[in-house]
Amino acid sequence: MTGERRRHPRIPMTVEVVAECSDGSQVRLTTNDISGGGAFLAWEDRDQSGIDVLKGLSPGDQFMLQVFGLLGDGGEPPRVQAQVVRVMEDGVAVQFDSAALGV
Repeated sequence: MTGERRRHPRIPMTVEVVAECSDGSQVRLTTNDISGGGAFLAWEDRDQSGIDVLKGLSPGDQFMLQVFGLLGDGGEPPRVQAQVVRVMEDGVAVQFDSAALGV
């Protein structure tokens, strides 16, 4: 047994996202990888307003996430509820709300 518990394969992909923090701040992040169930969101600008709010989150905490760069038709970028799986020095791993995704 490999110890791998993921149900969805990860795909290396860089997409710009904006996290909407509980204090109202918005933080721009980029995905390192993404899957049908979640993503790893990296913070490149550690001095950005709101980063401390994200770094202070715990597993199970939630925030809204808006994805940019995926729609070519000029539509509103999709929003999804993200649940924190773990917070690391270089970013945060999140699980998407499966009900919102229709999974």
